[in-house]
Amino acid sequence: MSDRWTRRQWLATAGALACSPAAFAALPAAKDLTPLLEAEFKKNGLQALLCGIWQGEENLLSLALGQTMTGVPATVDMHFRTGGVTLSSVSYLMLQLVDQGVLKLDDPIGKWMPELKKSDQVTLRMLGNCTAGYFDYEESEKFEQDCMNDPFRQWSAQELIAVSMAEPMLYEPGNGWNYSHTNFVILGEAIQKATGRPLGELLDKNLLKPLGLQGTKYITTPEIPSPVLHAFTAERGVYEDATYWNPSWTSHSGQMISKLGDLGVLAQAIGSGKLLSKAGRKELTAPNAVGLGANTEKLYYGLGIVCANGWLFQNPKFNGYNLAFGCLPEKQLSVVISSTMGPKSDPDVAYATVVFKEVLKALTPNHLLPDVLK
Repeated sequence: MSDRWTRRQWLATAGALACSPAAFAALPAAKDLTPLLEAEFKKNGLQALLCGIWQGEENLLSLALGQTMTGVPATVDMHFRTGGVTLSSVSYLMLQLVDQGVLKLDDPIGKWMPELKKSDQVTLRMLGNCTAGYFDYEESEKFEQDCMNDPFRQWSAQELIAVSMAEPMLYEPGNGWNYSHTNFVILGEAIQKATGRPLGELLDKNLLKPLGLQGTKYITTPEIPSPVLHAFTAERGVYEDATYWNPSWTSHSGQMISKLGDLGVLAQAIGSGKLLSKAGRKELTAPNAVGLGANTEKLYYGLGIVCANGWLFQNPKFNGYNLAFGCLPEKQLSVVISSTMGPKSDPDVAYATVVFKEVLKALTPNHLLPDVLK
């Protein structure tokens, strides 16, 4: 968690605090936030802005502003890429498999992938809380350039892991912290090897179907089901439609697609620890990374999710999509904001996070996100 992250590192951040359900606390009327959202939409020159707010199962606000394409209004039922919400879901699945006795968090990855560096020392827990020490393949300048030169390229998990393995370990396993997409690619591969089942099938059976998320899928191609929220970016020097750029470079850390309502349900589930045992809920947000790297008591990495001043937060930004996804268990409050960039938008700005922070100032002024989350 540094002050300046690369474009693709926005996939990383996610947050959770396991807690038991509490009585609803009073909130300002969410409908009163519509003028604020309209003002932020215009000020930031966005192409589209979707916002959903829930308290428990009650939907307080669902709003769509702007267009998915010229002349086609954006709607709240449109599908979009979720980026790092995928890795949060994969980490949640890992805990479910631990509850089922299929995995143990202290299992070394050498049980399934002995060819990897320090595979006898790196555990599943270290992959999930980013203390394994593996270089993030996204930090490779050559890899970044390859993605920009051919955004439609199909990457395999093995290719991505190989980019990381070609670089030295950043520290001994368990002795430091760095966000690394590599961790979650390896985690997804290990889960598939341990179960003998495809990751999408496992997510569907254990998480998506039990939560009733009919609009959420783990898809290994550039496909997005209709209706589609189109994404645009100028990161290659020209403003262009990036909707069908291949997300395979994210592999098991970012290939899910979803829609606003489903993400509200998923955020509540992560925040409450639904579908997990009591022990699993504690592991999800255990502060094991506090004191390592930039992790503090108010901002630290749990298992595939960032614990940020009470919020369980994730803000992926890639291929023209930006998402701010959070749950505040103390108030059983979930907020999901998805944005796409207009012609004058800055590719390096996470606009959904900018708007999310403005919403929190009005909605939960005592629980703001730390400034480092940009």
